[in-house]
Parts: sequence; C-alpha cells; structure tokens
Amino acid sequence: MVVKFRLVFLFLLSVIFFSACSLERKYAMKFIRQKDSSTAVLVVQPFSLDMYNNNKYNLDSINIPKGYSLDSLLFQQTHLLKHISDSIFLENYLNSFINSLRKNGFQVFLPDELEAFKDVLSPAYIFKFAQVELSEEIDPYVISEEFSGNNLYKSFDLNLVTLSNWFEFEARDTAWRKIFFAEDAISDEISGDVFLDKRNSTPVLYYNIDSLSVKEVYQMATDVGEKYASYLTDFLMNSYIKKHFPSDLKPKVFFHYDAELKMLFSSFKQEDGFQEIEK
Repeated sequence: MVVKFRLVFLFLLSVIFFSACSLERKYAMKFIRQKDSSTAVLVVQPFSLDMYNNNKYNLDSINIPKGYSLDSLLFQQTHLLKHISDSIFLENYLNSFINSLRKNGFQVFLPDELEAFKDVLSPAYIFKFAQVELSEEIDPYVISEEFSGNNLYKSFDLNLVTLSNWFEFEARDTAWRKIFFAEDAISDEISGDVFLDKRNSTPVLYYNIDSLSVKEVYQMATDVGEKYASYLTDFLMNSYIKKHFPSDLKPKVFFHYDAELKMLFSSFKQEDGFQEIEK
C-alpha cells in the first residue's frame, strides 16, 4: 500500500512538473530550432590577460631592489603563472568559446568581420571580454580527525589558480546592455588515508599531493571557454522564453541546453550561469 501511494505521488509530481514547464519547453525548443539562422554574436577578444600573484606576504618589501616593481617581483615568485604564455592561454580560451558557440548553433563573428556582422538581419549581440585575470595563491587545506581517541591535525598549503572574468554583453540595435562576471578555479589535489600505528597507538596520515601543472592550466582555459559558451546559450534561451511568455505569467523553470546530447534540461532554479552585475 505504501509503495503504491509512493508511485502515485511520484506520478502526480512528474505531471505537475511537466505541466509547469511545458510552455517554457515549447519556447526553448523554438529557440533551439531558430538560432541556427537567427542569432548572431560578435565576439570581442580581451585586450590582455592580467596575471597576478596574490601571495603578497611571501615577499619582504625591504629587500626590493631599486628600480624593480613589486608586481613583477611577486609574479616571478609564482609556481605556475611565470611559466604560462598569455597568448597560448587566451588562444585556448577563445577558440574553445567560439567553437562551442558555433556548435551550439550561433553565427559567430570577429571584429575583422564587422561589416558582415552589421549586415545580419536577424537578432545580433556583441559579447566583449572586458577583463580577464589569472591569479595564483596558496589555499590552506586542513585535515582534522579523531581516530581511536587520538586527534590528528595537519595543514597543507595547496596551490590555487583562479580565472576571473568580466564581460560586457549588449544588443547591436538597441540600448539593451548587461555586465556579467564569472570565476573558476583549479587547485592541487590531495588524497590519503589515516592508519593507526599499533606500536604507540597514534594515528598516522599517508597522503599524496597531485600538484597542478602548466598543461592543466591550459586545459582549464579550454574547459572554461566551453563552459561560458554554454552559459551564454542558456542566458539567451531563457531570455527568449521570458520575452515570448504570456505577459500575465512568469516562467517557472530555467532551461539548460546540452549541445553534445542535443537535449534540454530543466530545473526550478538556475544552477549555473553568469553573475549579473547590476551597477
């Protein structure tokens, strides 16, 4: 009886959810079908990649040689960033972003194709990488456990690399404009187990640290480019749904489009996406 009631409940819940998002899904599908020929995006590359060492406490300012800048000396103390080519990082980042947008069905233009972009008759947008920053810092990681009545405490300094982005997004033919922020990070990975040393009944930690490599930082650029192309696709799709929704109603679900699977996924709240800056 309990099992039957649960099945009925789940069926009713799925019906309610499907009914709630059926209209939204209709417009989402319409957006996906139309965007191949109707949506153009002009992508404006960043002027530069700014790289920083956020571990300022590592440097004794008293010993700074005359004529040297503090930022330059701090940058030389980084473990990874001093080995990163800004041109390679940005190339991976932008190529991934542009290729993913095209895979998602958009017409993509670059600044040297401005005249062709102006001639597009369908809705057109400008997406500008206003500022891109790559920073490195120490990320403290603490293991604190009680094992057979004994306390184990150990602190590790893991390397953390963070990519921070500010984007300007606007419609070509109107005064409509948005400012977005997005941030992603990768760090050293630690794994281990605690064992009891039977000789003195004390816990012993056996661990391994998988340190970040330059290759992983470049891979981060590729991964983030694909991720942010997905963010932009979802933003435009859900904006399209909102624009075409009946004026007396509001969309109740947020849609995400997976270009690889060619499937729509819905949820009652936005799980991932750009952070909009109001001011």
